[in-house]
Amino acid sequence: MSDKKNNRKNTGFAFACWLLIALILLVFFFVKKDTIVLNLKNTDFFNRVFGKTPEFVQKHEDATAPQDNSDSTVVQIDTKPAETAEQQKNEQTQQKPEQAAQPEEPLKVTDQKKPDAAEKLPEAASSDQKTPAADSKSEKSVEKVQKSKPAAEITNTQLCFVIIDSDGSVSRQIVTRHLQKSDSPLSDAIKALLSGPTADEKAKNCMSLIPAGTKLLSANVKNGIATLNFSEEFEYNPVGVEGYIGQLMQIVYTATSFTTVNSVQFIVEGQREEYLGSEGEWIGSPLSRSTFR
Repeated sequence: MSDKKNNRKNTGFAFACWLLIALILLVFFFVKKDTIVLNLKNTDFFNRVFGKTPEFVQKHEDATAPQDNSDSTVVQIDTKPAETAEQQKNEQTQQKPEQAAQPEEPLKVTDQKKPDAAEKLPEAASSDQKTPAADSKSEKSVEKVQKSKPAAEITNTQLCFVIIDSDGSVSRQIVTRHLQKSDSPLSDAIKALLSGPTADEKAKNCMSLIPAGTKLLSANVKNGIATLNFSEEFEYNPVGVEGYIGQLMQIVYTATSFTTVNSVQFIVEGQREEYLGSEGEWIGSPLSRSTFR
């Protein structure tokens, strides 16, 4: 009897242990249900062992897996950068209102300070850097002026002065003067003659018998005859007869040094006269070099 009782006790104890284990496994199964079913689904346990996977295993979804919100995710990805950029702009404008309203305030502060030697160095360097550019511009402007204004051509012109010897005799002295070339070379030569000899020419005893103050009013050449119109001072020579002859000779020899002039017709104040001065030197017709030989 005792043996039967012991067997029953052992059987009951074993059953209780198995029941406890079954409960523990059941609790564990409910706690880890998702994980166990997911592993059975992923490993295809039922299909391999029994040839068919239960329907609840096939329809089971992982609760811990993130939900598929692809549409919303795409929308968020597209809109988020724009919203972030707008928020950053708003934040920047809100954080720096004073800077936008007063951009020149820092400049006023720095203007009140005296620059140090170290701060003057960049200014000096910048001025040095600008100097070559300014020099190059000035050089270019000088070159342009030189190109726009070609060098004036010089022509050699013969002027007739006189030399009075110790015995009072008058002789001709032809000098060469370098004059600027122009469209009226005869007028330029006569005006140069009326201005008198230069210092170098005076050093060679050259002088002029043309009355001081005489002016050339007009000049033209036609058929080898140069018609020269002088002011009224040309009529009065303080030296006398030799003076009148000398002044006429100076004009004739200077004018006929041009190949286009053979003789000179004298006019005073626009009037053609026959005689010059009270001494009566003939000027009623053109005079040539042969007149004074």
